Amino acid sequence: MKHYYTETTSINFAKLEERLFQINDPDQYNNFSKQVDSLFKNIPTLIVATGGSKSVAYYLKIILESRGTLCEVIEPRDYFHKGSINKFGNLVVISNSGTSNGLLEILRNTYNTFYGQKFLITGNYIKQEEDYYLCGDTKLPVFTIAHWGNGKYKDREKSFVSIIPTLAPMLMFLETSILLEENKMELYREDYLKINDKLKLLIAKSKEKVNNLNFNFKDTNLIQIMSGYETMCSSSILESNMIETGTSSVVIHDKGSFCHGRSNLIFQNPTSPIIYLAHQMNGLDNELLPLLIKEYPNIFLFHTLDEESNLFWKEYYLALQMYYLSKKIAEDKKIDLTMPEYNSQVVRKLYKYKGEM
Repeated sequence: MKHYYTETTSINFAKLEERLFQINDPDQYNNFSKQVDSLFKNIPTLIVATGGSKSVAYYLKIILESRGTLCEVIEPRDYFHKGSINKFGNLVVISNSGTSNGLLEILRNTYNTFYGQKFLITGNYIKQEEDYYLCGDTKLPVFTIAHWGNGKYKDREKSFVSIIPTLAPMLMFLETSILLEENKMELYREDYLKINDKLKLLIAKSKEKVNNLNFNFKDTNLIQIMSGYETMCSSSILESNMIETGTSSVVIHDKGSFCHGRSNLIFQNPTSPIIYLAHQMNGLDNELLPLLIKEYPNIFLFHTLDEESNLFWKEYYLALQMYYLSKKIAEDKKIDLTMPEYNSQVVRKLYKYKGEM
């Protein structure tokens, strides 16, 4: 299918800051935080997500595991074949639409029965289930719905590959981590103003970093990403954006695994760009990065060394950089990042598939 909305990417990025500020509302956040409060009680948590929502899932995983919570991220199909789901006390489903195939079946116990607390993180207003079930002596709703959107978010993003539906729920979880770290009962309006000021700064710095990148990706057919546990969210954003728009093949390398054979991919494709992600330069980074720079021409470091905040702010900052990098790569290849061409027959059948997983 041919699309002629070539202005959508420019509009979506031009309004990114404005749309985030619309969502970053104290009343909305306080309501959201109450809905997800029990997620932060050190209860083993299983997170189910697919597509772009997996980036949000990885971000939540980093926050929960920093607090000592056992956590795992899986695809919806994995749930139906997983025999240990009741080792977890929380089940979190992340979906912007809230209607992706398999997700509602999971939440409604159609297949594998889960007896813990269940949450749906979504941008849509979905009617709350009214049925209850007993867990011991406790009467629990079928699942709790936590909306990251609000009534003030009127200017909704029109996009095939979404930006705000990833960055907005991440922002909600970021603010939860701030609240917990500072031992506050709630965030106040001055807190949100400070957060907005910081978002504005990080957006500007992310744009500047990409604008200063002296490389044209027009002939790029393979992108290799050097990542690790602490950058799994940002690396998945770049990978998902490139794959879902058909912009480039992408391989994510764990830095440790790269040292055990995976380095042969760049040996066979020496000019393919490597996007190296880092929040700090540890021993492995100090050995690996200079070696790659010496041997290969197109190594690009994206980092948060210029940001002194905690890991949650750093990973949010790196996620912003990956969105602006995605925009540049798509522009260099003359592809509309947020409204790409696609095979409408294949997409319609696959996206609307509602059968057995």
